Amino acid sequence: MTDPVEEWTRLARRVGARFTDGPTYAAAAATLHRTTPHTVAVHRGDDLVAVTAFAARPLGRVTLARSIGHGLGQGGDVIAVDDPAADALAADLARSRHVLRLEQFPADSPLLDALARDRRWHVHTRVVSEIPTLTLRPDATARDVRSGRTLGQLRSARRKLAADGHEVAFELLRSTADLDRRWDDMRRVAGLRADSRPEWDAWLAGDRGTLVRTVLDGEAAAGRLRVLGITVGGEWVGHDIAVRCGTTWARYLTHFDPGHARLQPGHQLMVWIVDHHRDLGIDTVHHGRGSTPVKDAWSNHAIDAVDVWAVPDTVVGARGVLPILVAAGTARARARAGLRRLTRRAG
Repeated sequence: MTDPVEEWTRLARRVGARFTDGPTYAAAAATLHRTTPHTVAVHRGDDLVAVTAFAARPLGRVTLARSIGHGLGQGGDVIAVDDPAADALAADLARSRHVLRLEQFPADSPLLDALARDRRWHVHTRVVSEIPTLTLRPDATARDVRSGRTLGQLRSARRKLAADGHEVAFELLRSTADLDRRWDDMRRVAGLRADSRPEWDAWLAGDRGTLVRTVLDGEAAAGRLRVLGITVGGEWVGHDIAVRCGTTWARYLTHFDPGHARLQPGHQLMVWIVDHHRDLGIDTVHHGRGSTPVKDAWSNHAIDAVDVWAVPDTVVGARGVLPILVAAGTARARARAGLRRLTRRAG
C-alpha cells in the first residue's frame, strides 16, 4: 500500500511546489495549531494528481476549512498536475460541503481558477499583499538585476570590512548537521532582529522556533534545505533561510544583525544567490508574501496575494452566507490591526 505522505512528497517534487504546500510543513503547522491536517486528495487511477491540506472544523454537515498555515506568515496553495486535477479537487470540495477561508493565497493558484470555472462556487477574493519573484536567465548575474553603482557600493562595504581585518564570507547550509552547527548563531541573530523591530515575532524562539526547526530538518532530510549565511570576521550576522523547490529558491525567513546594517546583509546575500544561481540549480527566486526594500529591489515580477472566502451551492443558503463570512472576517482583521497599532504605541 502506498504511503500517502510519500505520495504527496513525490507529487510536490514533480510539480516543483513550494515547501509550504508539502506534508512536512502541513504537519508542523498543524501541530502548532493543535489540530490534525485535513487533507483532500484526487487520484487518477493509482496516481495522486491533486492534494491540499487545511485546518478544518466540522459544523454539522459543513466543514469550515482554513489555510493550514494561517497566522504563520506564509501563504499556501494546492498542488495539482493540471487543470482537470484542480477541477476535480474543487468538485470534491463542493460535494463534501467545504466552506473555504484561505489566507494569502496566490492569485494564480490552480484552485482559484478551478473555483471560477465551477458554477457551484460563490467566491470572494480581496488583494491583501503581493508576492515578489525574480526570474533569471541562465547567464544572468547581479549586474542584470541591479545597477553597477549599487553593486559597487556593496563591494566597497565588503572591502572596507576586509581592510579592517573583518573578512565578509558566505556559508551555505544544506544538512541537519549544518543546522546543528549554526542554529545558535541563527537564533541569536533572529533575536537581535526581533529586539530591534518590536512588531516582529522572534521566529526562531518558542513554539514558532520549534515549527521552523521541524520544517527545516524535514527539508534537510529531503535534500532541499538551503540556508545562506553571511559572516563578518567569522561572526554570523545574517541569513536567508530557503528551500529549493524544483528550480525555485523559495525564501522562508531572513534575519540580520542590526549592528551590521551598513553592510546591507540582505542585498549582499541576494548578490551571492543571483551570481551563483546556475550552480544552485535555480532560475527563480520566490520572495514569499509581502513587500520589503530587499524584495522589491531583487524582483522583476509580482503575484497578488489574496484572502479568499468561498461557499459552494451544496451549502444551504450559500449565496447569503458568503457576504456574512466576508464581513465577519474583515471585522476581525481590522480589530487585529487596531490591536497591533495600540501595542506598538504602548511600546
